[in-house]
Amino acid sequence: MNTVDPAQARRDRIERWRGDRRLLVGAIVASAVAVVSGFVAGRGFGSFVEVFRTMAIDSVFDDRSDGDPPYGVVWGTFAVFGGIAGASLANVAMKRYQGRPAGSVFPVVLLLAASTLGTWESSREWLPPLAVGIAVDPVFHTDEKWGFWGWLLYYADRWVPALMLVLTFLVLWYAIRVSRRYVEMVRTRDRLLAYGRRVPAQIVDVKVHVGGDESGTRVVGTTVTLCFVDVAGVRHWVTRRTRDTTIATAEVLFDPASPADDKKIFVALRRCPALSDWLPAA
Repeated sequence: MNTVDPAQARRDRIERWRGDRRLLVGAIVASAVAVVSGFVAGRGFGSFVEVFRTMAIDSVFDDRSDGDPPYGVVWGTFAVFGGIAGASLANVAMKRYQGRPAGSVFPVVLLLAASTLGTWESSREWLPPLAVGIAVDPVFHTDEKWGFWGWLLYYADRWVPALMLVLTFLVLWYAIRVSRRYVEMVRTRDRLLAYGRRVPAQIVDVKVHVGGDESGTRVVGTTVTLCFVDVAGVRHWVTRRTRDTTIATAEVLFDPASPADDKKIFVALRRCPALSDWLPAA
């Protein structure tokens, strides 16, 4: 028999991990793994692109690279999984360290940036064509002029790294926007926890979302609609999406001065909610 409320024990465990330096160290190490793996994956991707580039700009009888083992592509393939694992672990560690309701996008930015650098460095080593504009046949001397595909891949050493750089900046821009929105959300939540109003809410609708995989159908989340009454006796409805599949209680945190402002309404679907359990507006 356990004399401790499981909900309270869970909350204490989450709050105990929040701010723990071991999680911060783990996030840094996992980020470093993601960076190294991303760089190796980028070099492997560059080697993969070089294969198609050589096929497009040179004859099939060009044997200059026939003796080179495909170590770059092989190691790059393994590095992709290492990069994904490192970014995921860094995401989870930072989520628990900061007590966030969701993970951060910045580990993905590091992974993409390292991959871009690796691809760019690989492109500096690509074999030049035997002749610009012509696929030279050193055996039968049936040379062919390049078409659109040949000219496109000839300049791949420029536009492939540039395209990856643009993608990295787009994800960085998105990560900065998400981070700013998160900072504002935390500021609002903490202010409401100190000066706002917490009231129990009535669960009026639960919509279950299912997903299919090889093992069958599984529940991937729920959309919950709640009803609560503000200090003036006015009834309000609010909807939140959560990954929790078992919901038995609900609580609403809101600003008494503006109870209809959805950005100032937070929902907890657990007893004894931790900071990360307060769901903001999407």
